[in-house]
Amino acid sequence: MSEYVFGLKLSELERGIFDLRKGVESIKDRITSTDLLWDNSDLVRNWHISPRTLAEWRAKQRIDYVKIGRKIYYSREDRDRFIEKYHVKNVKKNEF
Repeated sequence: MSEYVFGLKLSELERGIFDLRKGVESIKDRITSTDLLWDNSDLVRNWHISPRTLAEWRAKQRIDYVKIGRKIYYSREDRDRFIEKYHVKNVKKNEF
């Protein structure tokens, strides 16, 4: 077997494959954790609210959160519970 494949040494290809696998695992971990826990910036960005609105919701105990050090996190359950509690159903007016 040749020591070169497509002009690259096999050791270089193996190193590249290793780096790719590491990168995929890193992305997979971030996707999973991001889905489970959001921080303030995630909530502000995804829900299109201001940081001040979010601070008011916390102060009024409208949304549950976890504080670790200076960082605040919102679990999927906390977010779902908030949406369920403050969901406004569309009520149709009487149609004549």
